[in-house]
Amino acid sequence: CSSPQEGSSLSSPTSSLSSPSSSAPSLSTTSPSQKSLQSILGPSSKFRHTLGTVLPRGTHITNLKGLNLTTPGESDGVCANRLRVAVPLLSAGGQIAVLELSKPGRLPDTSVPTIENGTPVADFCWDPFDLQRLAVAGDDAKIRLWRIPPGGLQETLLEPEAVLRGHTEKIYSLKFHPLAADILASSSYDMSVRIWDLQAGREELCLRGHRDQIFSLAWSPDGRKLATVSKDGRVRVYAPRQSPEPEQEGPGPEGGRGARLVWVCGGRYLLVSGFDSRSERQLYLSDAASLAAGPLAVLSIDTAPSTLIPFYDPDTSVVFLTGKGDTRVFVYELIPEAPFFLECNSFTSSDPHKGFVFLPKTECDVREVEFARALRLRQNSVEPVAFRVPRVKVGGIGLPGLHGGLSQESPSPEERALPCCLPHSLRG
Repeated sequence: CSSPQEGSSLSSPTSSLSSPSSSAPSLSTTSPSQKSLQSILGPSSKFRHTLGTVLPRGTHITNLKGLNLTTPGESDGVCANRLRVAVPLLSAGGQIAVLELSKPGRLPDTSVPTIENGTPVADFCWDPFDLQRLAVAGDDAKIRLWRIPPGGLQETLLEPEAVLRGHTEKIYSLKFHPLAADILASSSYDMSVRIWDLQAGREELCLRGHRDQIFSLAWSPDGRKLATVSKDGRVRVYAPRQSPEPEQEGPGPEGGRGARLVWVCGGRYLLVSGFDSRSERQLYLSDAASLAAGPLAVLSIDTAPSTLIPFYDPDTSVVFLTGKGDTRVFVYELIPEAPFFLECNSFTSSDPHKGFVFLPKTECDVREVEFARALRLRQNSVEPVAFRVPRVKVGGIGLPGLHGGLSQESPSPEERALPCCLPHSLRG
């Protein structure tokens, strides 16, 4: 790694829970009668009756052929924005199919146009600021940036828009900055996290301190910090603009089979999914300001081979968790005090999904009290799944007892951005 440059840019099986008490205020308010009931039964989630529903067949993309089922554990295996879904294919050359969500139905029996990377694909993700740009990490330690034509792929793309070089070994994962355009983070088998300025086409920062494989990385909601979880059982938090070394470090999952992490509750906590020493899937909730103290709570889920991939909805503080090859999506509401995890109805299907990815909140049908929408990748199809709450306030938009209801438009990253959050070279 090179040194940072001056001014550089930047319902479910029975689960067990252990947690110390916290003095943090609750996110919700309850009536005296509810408090009395909660003192007997414990708190319950306002989303406990969440219903996950596969939408009608007319919304599905079918006849998908040659899906690659062996993507690395660090990759979600599928990614989507409001326009398109990208899925890896088993064909030689690291091909990725890019499917238009506005054109559901049966794909042709002949092959569809693809992106051809020329090397096996390790991870891929859409740019949240540029819906036509897809970043792809390869086994050859390069990151390729592809531009999709506005109407979708009409022919196979062979030449990327740009290629980023800097890692010395295979790349694990990619994550775009949540607030600053043209900023991308990547992790690699060379045990570094590198932050790229896509506008300049170069590496700007290299974060050090990892002693083993990096399982997952995540930007904080304000974009100031970046967290990682590694095979060495450690969770690390970096402030990239201050230092290439971690500013905090604490214990993570004991098992070395895989892990994921995400910032929750406005960036106050880190939620880590992983395995214990007996290969049981667990969730670990840690205070992001005091990682060394260890987790505030540990929730045992079940025993299964795949790592639980968390998707956190900041509007409702609900987290969805599922793994590649699972038939179930676990759902919990998170609150900033014990017991921290409030269980909700899970979504189950008769056959395993190969991937599960959530769409922007703008794709939710608020008239149907829908607060999250996902795409379920099966071996031969892509199916939309809607998550709804079965009670509504008159008017169809607000949800009684929820955190401010649902808005029809979630703010874009640009609308949420603050100058103090952006790397120096990208400030206006």
